[in-house]
Amino acid sequence: MGLEGRSGCMRFRLLLLLLVLTAALVPAAGAGAADSHAPKGARLDWLPSDEWVMSAWMPFDESRLDAVVKTDHDELVSWLDDHRTLLQLAKAHGVRGSTAQLAHALVAPRLAHVRPAMRPVLERRARTMLTQAHLSRHVVFHVFHTPAIPSAARGIFGVSPSRFRTLRDRAMTPIAIGAAGGRSAAHVRGALWSLLVARAARGVAVGAMSRAEADHLLAEQKEQLPVYIGRAFRTPEQQIAFLCRVR
Repeated sequence: MGLEGRSGCMRFRLLLLLLVLTAALVPAAGAGAADSHAPKGARLDWLPSDEWVMSAWMPFDESRLDAVVKTDHDELVSWLDDHRTLLQLAKAHGVRGSTAQLAHALVAPRLAHVRPAMRPVLERRARTMLTQAHLSRHVVFHVFHTPAIPSAARGIFGVSPSRFRTLRDRAMTPIAIGAAGGRSAAHVRGALWSLLVARAARGVAVGAMSRAEADHLLAEQKEQLPVYIGRAFRTPEQQIAFLCRVR
């Protein structure tokens, strides 16, 4: 990271710490978001609030991504680092075609199975996945990073959404947050799983992802859920350190 990047990151640390102290909802300026679609002055970890992004509803099947880009899950783990895009990966593998052509190839198997109005939406989302590194990494891997969880905090954890966020920012685990709300670990796990199943069903119902991809997403969530509920959330300070780490 160069001098200018360090300076921006230091400003970001100071501003975000101020936000934590004042609970203000003002984006940190001068840090520079990872993706080109981010608005000017957005945080390093900025993502659009679109439901498909926040819910990890991939517009194409991951198996289709593997076939078109000539990759696999293990390579995606190492490649998607918030800076390298799926489009760059395709080019590195000698895949020819424009962004629009590759986006069409990714969603082509789905187009006959969704309503006509959804077809350009899927192609647009596929283009976004190809060109936005942080967003695509979030959708592919961050399968629990959804505002649907804090929104459903009363039913899952027995606390209000605002109380959930407060306890989360204290580096508590989902199990510990549930205990604070009088909910057992078994209840937290079961309620979270029910929420995830319902979110996947909604994604399929609106045409945002295929049933096969929904099953793939649920399989990943089910495998990772025991670890997720026992792992402490990052504090705001830890999140700042993570975002501003040397890369």
